[in-house]
Amino acid sequence: MQLGLFALVFVAGVVGFAIATRGIEPRLVALTTGPYLGAVVLAQLGVVPVYLATALGAAALSTPLLRWRRRRPAGPWRLVLDVLLADAVLGVLALGPCLLRGPGLLDVLARKLAPFAPHADLYVLFRWHLVELLTALFVAVSLAAVAFWAALALKRLGPLARRALWLGLLGVSVGALAIRARPARAAHQPVGKLNVLVLASDSLRFDRLGVHGASRTGLTPHLDAFAKEAIDVQNVHVATASTLESWVTFFTGRFPPTHGIRAMYPRQEQVRALEQSPDLLPKLLARAGYDTLVSSDWVGNCFSLVNLGFSHARVAPVQSFRTLLLEGTLLAHPLVPLVTAFPLGQWLMPNHSSLATAIRPAVLAEQLFDDIDESVANRRPFFGLLFVSPTHLPYNASYPFNVRYVDPTYDGPHRYQIDVRAHELITTGFSPTLPPQAVQHVRDLYDGAVSEFDDSVGQVLRMLEERGLSKDTIVIVTSDHGEDLYDPGSTLGHGTNFFGGDQSTHIPFLIRVPTASGWLRPGSAVSALARNADLAPTLLELLGLSAPASMEGVSLAPLLRGEVQDLDLVAFAETCYLFFPKSKALTVLSEAERAEVYELQGAADTLEVDPAFDDNLVLRKDIVGPVVAAKDRMVRTRRWKLIEIPGKHHPIERLYDLDADPHQQHDLSGAGLPVQPKLEAALHAYWDGRGAGLRWPVADEAR
Repeated sequence: MQLGLFALVFVAGVVGFAIATRGIEPRLVALTTGPYLGAVVLAQLGVVPVYLATALGAAALSTPLLRWRRRRPAGPWRLVLDVLLADAVLGVLALGPCLLRGPGLLDVLARKLAPFAPHADLYVLFRWHLVELLTALFVAVSLAAVAFWAALALKRLGPLARRALWLGLLGVSVGALAIRARPARAAHQPVGKLNVLVLASDSLRFDRLGVHGASRTGLTPHLDAFAKEAIDVQNVHVATASTLESWVTFFTGRFPPTHGIRAMYPRQEQVRALEQSPDLLPKLLARAGYDTLVSSDWVGNCFSLVNLGFSHARVAPVQSFRTLLLEGTLLAHPLVPLVTAFPLGQWLMPNHSSLATAIRPAVLAEQLFDDIDESVANRRPFFGLLFVSPTHLPYNASYPFNVRYVDPTYDGPHRYQIDVRAHELITTGFSPTLPPQAVQHVRDLYDGAVSEFDDSVGQVLRMLEERGLSKDTIVIVTSDHGEDLYDPGSTLGHGTNFFGGDQSTHIPFLIRVPTASGWLRPGSAVSALARNADLAPTLLELLGLSAPASMEGVSLAPLLRGEVQDLDLVAFAETCYLFFPKSKALTVLSEAERAEVYELQGAADTLEVDPAFDDNLVLRKDIVGPVVAAKDRMVRTRRWKLIEIPGKHHPIERLYDLDADPHQQHDLSGAGLPVQPKLEAALHAYWDGRGAGLRWPVADEAR
């Protein structure tokens, strides 16, 4: 009976997937019903093990209750009703542990309930601690079922089998106790080289750290404590506020016009050319004897797309077209996101890690330290990167962080997480305006995610200290880029424009160097302008290695040692690949200027599936050049910021004095300031690949 019931639920999921698929772009629909129809069918069949396991689990848990009910006479319809009632009760109880392990499921549940109760307050599950109560009841029911089946087995087994069973249980218990009471790890033996550990959260804003003046008190206690032990490089900017492009800039020490990765959907030939470079930071460190390790969830799938030289990469699969079909399948079957919150469900659905709700930072940290422990055991230095996703859209932090700052009575858009619908994002982008209470709620969700990353930093630093590795490890806290949170002239996301301030390009960069002399004292701040292209040469110098001539960035070590106050650097940036026509989001421009903007039509017209490149989504070959040409670009000095937006006939420029106008409310581009043509010349040199050696002395900051 359980199998029949769950078969009906499976059919409902298949129908839901078919209906949802009809709402996407026609070209993609044609792929799902044409050359990728087999992949669609396999994706649907791939969730069958989850349904079978759940049906068996439901039968095991409900059988004791049903056996008690069958002591009383009942017809077949009564039995059906009893099974339905038992499964309903078990389903409600299972919500507790599911929501604790995967809080993004709250949004999934809300969408399923929307047709029946559009204004249901699911925050009450956390506010009234119902999640914990349901979890406790689910555990109690599970233990009762285990006791029932154990008693039944003992009753039917012979004396010898019963003794074997008891001995087996005793052995398991002793083994579990031994694991819990295992002795501490042996003291770490230095290997003569410093380790490096980079902790990064996708889309982490500079201004959300308490040490940087966060408006919310107590938001980042662990990061603030770490900052007192580190050097705070306070003015680091990324060259592209997009994950793949930003990490490539970090690991190559080169700017996008030189390294060539200008979009998150590169073509195969671009990827292969980059992978062949011998000067990628992980490769350089590997040649110096380092183990290079990365642990990440779905935001780190760029490390699956591009092999940057990591020897151990525990990351999510690339979001190829087949993976996107799988994601759509998982979301269409409401049972699957619930079951994959547990280890058994994850084992049954190994590709579940591509979901934003899949793996929490604590698990990723454990994965990374498994590899670190192996490196330590082999007496090899390590370079480790932990890259986590809570602060990336859709801001679905774990409990209790997901409810830490939100107003539980809020009942507007993006209630439980940011509602990202692919079709709307491709055609229109995020709404250019939201009511003030909705904007505040978005920021509250984001701050909850920031607090989860802060908690993860505290956990990782404790793990490092427990292993005796702190005194031999350079620790860096940073991000791949910042985030727009409806700042003036912006919407949601990152890298789509440069208005409202530096919130999208400005990243935190805290570095703790474990040495007693030669560096600025712990808690010091460096205000000089720097770029993420400078981070690889900086690390190489700190480790006593030479940076290759191909790196355009410069080492920041003289700043960290206090030898100079400034390196006279210039920061450049370009916008990322846009899913939607950008003029819709450029609300700071006049209507005439928006009509002049040179733009493409977004993902609907610029992407294709490349079967020869693992079915990845890539830019059409004929569109690569226009995509780059359509990018907005920016040059920034300590004081000035020039934005250039390509136009159909002439570029549209904005000039801001950031000392007087940090949020860029007053355009000075028409004021005839002599600094503007100097900035234009610098920007054009960068765009032509000649920006590596540019310097901007303090004297040039004058008007």
